[in-house]
Amino acid sequence: MEKAPVKHNRLRRMEEHDYTAACIYHITVTTADRKRVLGSLVGDSSDSAKIEPTALGEYVAEAFRKIAAETTKKTGCRVQVLHYQIMPDHFHGIIYVRDTLPADYTLGKIIAAWKSNCTHALWKDCIALKCDERNEEMSSLCSLNFSSEKPSLFARGFNDRILFRKGQLQTWIAYLNDNPRRLWLKAHFPNRLRKVYDFVAGKKGHKYTAVGNTFLVTYPERLQVRCHRNLTEEQIQAEVATYLKEARRGTVLISPFISPAEKAVYDMCYKEKLPLIHIVNRGLDGKFTYPAGRDLTGCSDGFMLVLAPYTDYSAETAAKRITRAQCLDLNGYAVDLASIALSAMNGTKNT
Repeated sequence: MEKAPVKHNRLRRMEEHDYTAACIYHITVTTADRKRVLGSLVGDSSDSAKIEPTALGEYVAEAFRKIAAETTKKTGCRVQVLHYQIMPDHFHGIIYVRDTLPADYTLGKIIAAWKSNCTHALWKDCIALKCDERNEEMSSLCSLNFSSEKPSLFARGFNDRILFRKGQLQTWIAYLNDNPRRLWLKAHFPNRLRKVYDFVAGKKGHKYTAVGNTFLVTYPERLQVRCHRNLTEEQIQAEVATYLKEARRGTVLISPFISPAEKAVYDMCYKEKLPLIHIVNRGLDGKFTYPAGRDLTGCSDGFMLVLAPYTDYSAETAAKRITRAQCLDLNGYAVDLASIALSAMNGTKNT
């Protein structure tokens, strides 16, 4: 079960993909030098967090909404903007290219035209964009003499993800909508949500991308959670009770949490904020990729560690649905990270 080291994703593209093909694309662009000129994070808690866009951010969003009609007019191909999310120093958008684009008008050309439009608007209409004095980086940008200086609004290139799996679109829309909450958590709990690349753990020294409480892998009692998927409801509750007893006494539970019983164990431990190590079958090495939903909240609260043994866009993370071989592989990582076996607990035996 040897794995190649995790490689950090910056502007990774799928080399084998035809970017004129009809697809749903999730794209991410960053501002030059990651300047926070598109908006500001506001809110007193993670639940009330939102992004208040600057006038420039509003222009960027409006220009993005218009690229569908502009592309359709230029190419005759149907293009839809499905969703977007403004962040202070980057922008997420989801585009549905419904017809095959001309060979000389790829997705990259669409994004380049939009980015160029926004940069030229900055040069031409910075004053009209109402530089907000509360946003120091925006005020600094607007103080430049654009007749002699021509800075780009955005950094070079863009990140893309192709949404082809069932349910993936709604998952990513929910993820983008959750961005302000995650940013609030990262701003207020920076150490708990710092991403650690090439994190080495376990008896075999595998490398992971890690987010959360990395000290959990050093706790002396770490137990793999593994339950057969064809258990009755009564059997599931028995499994939950067994593992919950161990977690309540401080044992760190480790699993990909795939089967219904394993998910039930996760749910109960999460509810009580008991220590968990979640091994995920997705890449976390991407610049904009973090644990989602409860995993992220668990990491910010300090009782969870999320480990990704695979790289983003690898064969494992690109699979449309998890395979038995992948389940066995993920459970193999859990075995390697565990320090004790359930069979050693009170004479019980793992199913």
